[in-house]
Amino acid sequence: HLLDLSSGINAEWPLRPGNTKTASPVVWRSNKVNVVMATDDNPDTSAPTMTNENGTINTEVPLSKGHQKKGESKDVVIENESAVNGMDEEAKKNLDPNYLKNRELFRKIGEIKSEKLLSEHVELGLNKLRSSSIVVEKTFEDWVKRNVNVRECIKFVKKKDNKDNPICKCGNKRNDHIPRTVEQPPDSKWEQKSCTTLIENNAFGKINFSGVDTNTQPQYMRVAVDNGHSNTIKKMERLFTEFWKLNEPDLLISVTGGAKSFNVSHDICVSFQQGLLSAAKSTNAWLITGGQNCGVMKLVGDVIGRSIFTSKICTIGVGNWGKTWRREMLLNRNRIPIDTDEESVLHPQAREPIVNYTLDAPAKGYAALDPNHTHHFLVDDGTAEKEGIEIEFRGELENLICNMFTKDGVSLPMVCIMIEGGMQSIDQAVSTLRKGNTLVVLKGSGRASDILCYGFEHSIEIEKVVDGETKKIRTLSDQCRKEMIKLIDKDFSKYRAQGIVDKMINAVLEISSFRETVTVFSIYNPEPLDFYILSSLMQSSGNSATRMRQMRLAITWGHARVAKEFIFSRKEYKFSSGELNSLLLFSIIKQRTAFVKLLIDYGADVRAFVTQTHLTRLYNELRSSTGGYRLLQEKRKKKKVPTATLR
Repeated sequence: HLLDLSSGINAEWPLRPGNTKTASPVVWRSNKVNVVMATDDNPDTSAPTMTNENGTINTEVPLSKGHQKKGESKDVVIENESAVNGMDEEAKKNLDPNYLKNRELFRKIGEIKSEKLLSEHVELGLNKLRSSSIVVEKTFEDWVKRNVNVRECIKFVKKKDNKDNPICKCGNKRNDHIPRTVEQPPDSKWEQKSCTTLIENNAFGKINFSGVDTNTQPQYMRVAVDNGHSNTIKKMERLFTEFWKLNEPDLLISVTGGAKSFNVSHDICVSFQQGLLSAAKSTNAWLITGGQNCGVMKLVGDVIGRSIFTSKICTIGVGNWGKTWRREMLLNRNRIPIDTDEESVLHPQAREPIVNYTLDAPAKGYAALDPNHTHHFLVDDGTAEKEGIEIEFRGELENLICNMFTKDGVSLPMVCIMIEGGMQSIDQAVSTLRKGNTLVVLKGSGRASDILCYGFEHSIEIEKVVDGETKKIRTLSDQCRKEMIKLIDKDFSKYRAQGIVDKMINAVLEISSFRETVTVFSIYNPEPLDFYILSSLMQSSGNSATRMRQMRLAITWGHARVAKEFIFSRKEYKFSSGELNSLLLFSIIKQRTAFVKLLIDYGADVRAFVTQTHLTRLYNELRSSTGGYRLLQEKRKKKKVPTATLR
């Protein structure tokens, strides 16, 4: 429906309980409203009412069934045309991406003036789509069901004999299939493309971990993928900011490593947890792991759960839906009943589905969710036996987060920490470096990490002619190659038939070529892990915007020595007087005395810095815990200045 909502005009549309699960009306009070056409499974025969302060215009709309194909949806954005015309070009950039397309549709209907809403314009707009009805995204639940699907098997092809509950070739038992599943002959071929389908999301909301003492009820969401790729990844930006309301991070830390075969010494675990927590709380970082209650993921969850900073650290788990233990408990049909009190009516978020989840020992091949992660994505391709289906989605999610928080053309910095692990961890390390991010590997943690450290430290650079062009590549001497094969056979001999030896050696040599962005950490190093995490981020070169972001990160972290060693020591890094003054202001606000001294030593002009603008900002941003704030309080008392003028 193409309607003109001019200033001061509200459009109220009472929706039936069957369509929105609430009898309360949906009221539009903004210049822009997102709506969706309902399918023929869920037609709405209500009529819209256009109202303003002076009176009411009723427009009856006979809605018919069958205009739209089953399952299709279409976005229509309603714009205040006159308000948009009055905007400058900068303001127009912040409008919905569909703005221009919808504006053209308005022009086809006719010129609409904001001073006057003519009934014929309304009639004409409604008649364009009179065979459809409207469902409004009113709650988080509405948005999820519209935008994030799940994948289910709909063709049962028997795989194994099981008298009580036969198993399909998708890996799920017959009872786990949806009602419309059709049984196929046992010799039928099962393919994901032809045997699965996308359906409305049935697993999202919050998790109440039964019998677990945790400060939070983690958010979770099941997400469908096709060959690892998700078509809804771009929509997660709105999920993070609007629905989950997450604060902007200064750093993204991705942790990869061992899960079920995790066997790391106590000293390394403690060093890892302390360094990770220090890095996360110092930089307002987001953490990303596999989200399971085992291995390195449990290490991360445990330290976050024990910390008093838990509420400030966003910890996201990206796991495999098919391999999640007791995943049936996460289906929304098992949600906890919520009272329809006044609070839940006034705040739709209060009606978010909550499910109980029992944390017990999982069966072989499965893993339970970690209760101390704040958010969980459960990646679903319609199967229950495939390993690693979440890896590509996780990479796409990390890219999205880094691009979401781009400043001055520089994306959010990201570091990947690898502890122990297998071939999947090696693959993730390669992917991280190819994207220009940094990698920190914990030496001595075992398995893939130690293999990677050995190859990184013993590889040599040679020149080789490739396609007629001389290139520098890294390789291993015959003796070192033999030693690496022994290391691989020690932990991964059962995968020899799958060609893991050559695959792992090639991956390690590729990682070894990224000399500037790979850092090897040992618990015997003189500095803690968080120092090496920051150092790895400082080593990558870049333009002026990149080094300014690196410096702000170092100031936030409080490591002046890292900035001196990795930034100011570089001849190619030259800061202008304006950049130095900007960093000096940032250092004073963050109370980093060492950085103030460092910046003055490197040319920051204090006389040029002391301007009315800088002093006003410092005056207004002083924290109550600082000495400057206390001095101002004393001055205020002596001069009897009202408290309001201080801030």
